[in-house]
Amino acid sequence: MKVVRSMVTVAKISLFFLNIYVLAVVLVVVLGQWRIFQSHDSAKTYDNSHLIIMRELKEEDNFKPVVDQKNPHPVFQNDKDSYNPDIFEEEISQRVKTMKYWCDKIHPKTSDLSVKSPDKLYHILVDDKHKMLYCQIPEVAQTDWLRILLFISGKVNVKNHLAISAQDVHSKYAKHLKRLSEFSPKERKKKIQNYFKFLFVREPLERLVSTYQHKFAAKYSKYFHQMFGKKIIKMYRKKPSKESLQKGNDVTFSEFIQFLVDSDHLTEAPLNEHWQQYYRLCHPCLMQYDFIGKFETLNQDISYVLKKTSVLKKINGKLSSSNSNTDKTLHTFYKTVSTSNLRRLWKIFYPDYSLFSYQYPTVVEKLLKSAKIYEDY
Repeated sequence: MKVVRSMVTVAKISLFFLNIYVLAVVLVVVLGQWRIFQSHDSAKTYDNSHLIIMRELKEEDNFKPVVDQKNPHPVFQNDKDSYNPDIFEEEISQRVKTMKYWCDKIHPKTSDLSVKSPDKLYHILVDDKHKMLYCQIPEVAQTDWLRILLFISGKVNVKNHLAISAQDVHSKYAKHLKRLSEFSPKERKKKIQNYFKFLFVREPLERLVSTYQHKFAAKYSKYFHQMFGKKIIKMYRKKPSKESLQKGNDVTFSEFIQFLVDSDHLTEAPLNEHWQQYYRLCHPCLMQYDFIGKFETLNQDISYVLKKTSVLKKINGKLSSSNSNTDKTLHTFYKTVSTSNLRRLWKIFYPDYSLFSYQYPTVVEKLLKSAKIYEDY
């Protein structure tokens, strides 16, 4: 009899802990802690492009791209855009290999991007004349590339591409830019197979500072003030002024970051393209890109693409008008962000860091260490 009672007691205890475990799992899923496995596509047309990278893969694998910490871009010897061709070829080859490595780990079977829904192809521009596919990413010299594509199309009568205003690029002349989503699946497939495919990326957290400067701090960016600024101020400012609520033009950087991490964590809607992750915009594991350009070596990389597609001779003068933020500037902005949000930012953007060969952000490392917080990645 005692044995039976003991067995019943053990069964009850086991059932109790099993219920606790199930409840914990349900809470984790509901609270969105496994968001990297979720799609932001409101139509739920999953294409697995969100299954890019997992922290476990990064920790257990010894694969690391070779990068000199003191000089992460050793290709270029001075400020006059000169470079060692052999080292340059090796570096750009390594960029593609790194991306392919992580994609192969998580995407052993690549699906066909050409048959995906049009919203998946919206950011990929088509130049049939020069057989190019360019995935545009806001705040990564996007306007400069659109200027180039418009200029070499011959449909805009100007002396050089930089003479086209940013406003005209995105409004008056936008009709001349064709997107891959506009073509039939059969035409898309043919272009993907035969055209030179490229994209340009940038250190992700540096890009966020640029986004804030252009979309929230800039007085002219009234659309973002009205669409996002007023909402952010209402959500996160304890005692907002009436003027701030009406204009939305004085969002702080820390408020912007709070909005970003909360948006990624709490909503199903995709992040705005100006702070969306690169892998969600360009689907690098579904599109085998031939070249990955970097903002940090912008002019040299633009030149490489133009040479590769035989259009460099059509371009006169300076290739780009874009500039990077300094480490000092990054520190000034990110020191206003809480340590918890710095860590959340890393978790949101580390797929891009791995895919595109970027090191763990120095600014985050320094700020967390100063707060005596040491990450294990």
